[in-house]
Amino acid sequence: MEQIESIRNPKIRHIVRLKQKKYRDQYNAFFMEGIRSTEEAVLCGCRSVLCFVTAEAADNQRVQNLMLRSRSMEWRFFVVPEPVMKELGDTEHGQGICAAVPKPSRDIESLRQPLPGQYVVLDRIQDPGNMGTLIRTAAAAGCRGVLAVRGCTDPFGEKAVRSSMGAVLRIPVYENVEESCLEVIRDASGIPFIGTALSGAVSYRKTGPFPHGFFVFGNEGGGISDRILSLCSRRVFIPVAAGVESLNVTAAAAVILFHYAADFEEWPAENGSGSVSIGRNGDSRA
Repeated sequence: MEQIESIRNPKIRHIVRLKQKKYRDQYNAFFMEGIRSTEEAVLCGCRSVLCFVTAEAADNQRVQNLMLRSRSMEWRFFVVPEPVMKELGDTEHGQGICAAVPKPSRDIESLRQPLPGQYVVLDRIQDPGNMGTLIRTAAAAGCRGVLAVRGCTDPFGEKAVRSSMGAVLRIPVYENVEESCLEVIRDASGIPFIGTALSGAVSYRKTGPFPHGFFVFGNEGGGISDRILSLCSRRVFIPVAAGVESLNVTAAAAVILFHYAADFEEWPAENGSGSVSIGRNGDSRA
C-alpha cells in the first residue's frame, strides 16, 4: 500500500473535495466512512474505489478481508497517519477507514416504461439524516428505486450516506428528478402514485394492496407539493391518537412501506446471533 503523509497530497485533496456537492457532481463520486459502509461498497461491486486507512485499521481483520475481496475490483489502498484521517473523517470516533466511491450509474429514462414493483418518490426532503434513513427504509422494504425530486438534499452527501448505512448502493437512487418528469414516468410505467396527505385521504389500513406503485413522501414541514400531489391517484394518511402530532417523514415512510411490502421470508441476522422476520404489516420478531 502506498503511504501518504501530507494533507496536501492530491489524492487527499480529492477526497476532501467530495464533502462538497459541486465536486461530487463534477467527479461523479462520493465520500464514505467506516468499515461497514466500505464493506457494503465491496458487496455491491463498486469498482475503482480509492480507500484510505490508518496503520492501526490496516491490521483489523475485517479491513484485511476487505482488501482481499476488492483485489479484482481495481481498488487502491493508501495508508495515512492519524492526524490526516481525522481531517478526512466526520465522526467523533472514526474507525480509521474512508473511501472515495464512484456514484452508481442510474438512468431516469429506464423508468419510462411499464414497471413492476414499488418505488419511492421524495419531494423536497431537506434533512440529510432523513434522506439516508428513507433510502435505507426503502431498500429494507424491498423497493426497486428511490426518486429524489430536484430540491431534495443530496442523497450522496456525507451524512445522508452514513444514515443510509450503505443502502445508497443497494437500491437505485435517481437524483435531481424534475417534477415534469414524474408525470411522464407515471403514464409510461402504468402504475399509480400513492401520496401521504391529510386532506382528501383515507386511512392506509383501508386501501391497497399496492404491489406496484410509487409511494410519495414530502417535505418535513410542508408535505408533498400541490403539483406532485395532483399526480397521486391515491392519498393515504396514518391515524394517530388525539392530541399527538403527525409522525415525522421517516417514521411515516416505514409504516407505509412495510404495510404494503410483500411478505419476507425469515433471514438470519448478520451477526449470526438470531433472525428477524418482517411481515406484511411491518411487525418484527427477534
